[in-house]
Amino acid sequence: MTQDEIRTEGQAERVKLLSMVDILEPLAPEEIASLSQRIPERSLKKGEMVYSARDASEVLYLLLKGRISLYDVVKGQELTFDVITAGTIFGEASLAGRAHPEYAQALESALVLLLNLNTFWQLVRQKPEVNEKVVKLLVTRSGMNRSRMTDIAVKGIPARLASLILDLLQSDGVVTREGHYKIASHYTHDQLASMIGVTRASVTRAFGTLQDSESVQLRRRKIYVTDLATLSQLAVEG
Repeated sequence: MTQDEIRTEGQAERVKLLSMVDILEPLAPEEIASLSQRIPERSLKKGEMVYSARDASEVLYLLLKGRISLYDVVKGQELTFDVITAGTIFGEASLAGRAHPEYAQALESALVLLLNLNTFWQLVRQKPEVNEKVVKLLVTRSGMNRSRMTDIAVKGIPARLASLILDLLQSDGVVTREGHYKIASHYTHDQLASMIGVTRASVTRAFGTLQDSESVQLRRRKIYVTDLATLSQLAVEG
């Protein structure tokens, strides 16, 4: 394969991935292709930082591959606000001219496109539907984060973990051949602990409670939900 063929194939793959970004759904294929040629990309290794808390930025990040953890350190403890999966945006504080309130770190190898704010606002003027998508996304994300913070304040640890698993099913869940549900990505106990404000040992004990209820199973480092109704009840009642 020649270098030109490699570049053409790479560009086609990038356009395909870009077309799957939620806020860009209103764009026609030729508009996606044009946008792709104007946006620089950044490849990240596992553990590499995208940005640090309090950094200023003039770009919006489009995640095409991998997962990004958004977290901060509170009183010496890491607290994860969200895990961003491929096909969406992050770093939205730049839209308001604010510094990032959190750290952004790759949980695995990732590919990010850097959408300059001038290009973004030009895109919004041309396609107002893009702005509608952004607003709906940010309102939904804000609501989920607020709900998670409320859970930390008022719920017991098994209920927090059950609520988190239900949230992850919405963003990263797939249906198994048995008709159950599986969270497609692997989350370590440390990562889950940082998302609900507890220790790793507490997450291990909470998983024991959920497994005893026969609502959740752990298989090959993946979380399976075998009884959604019971898990939903545990998320409310603990």
